[in-house]
Amino acid sequence: MPIFAYRCRSCGEEFQTLVMSGETPTCRSCESANLEQQLSLIASPNKGGDASAGKNADFGACSTGTCRGGDACGALAGA
Repeated sequence: MPIFAYRCRSCGEEFQTLVMSGETPTCRSCESANLEQQLSLIASPNKGGDASAGKNADFGACSTGTCRGGDACGALAGA
């Protein structure tokens, strides 16, 4: 079940949501189904045998200072 990023054409809200097979996503702000799917990045799977390898990888500088390495960006999560 992939997570997709959308922008609502009705109200301009930008959000990410989990989309299950056969579901049509709606805007969480105005409930419109008039959405534009946005380009989003895909995490690459860990190719090594150690599941913890890369967990604290540096994914670039964050201007908010809320990033936590391999975890979700605090700026996107509202932290």
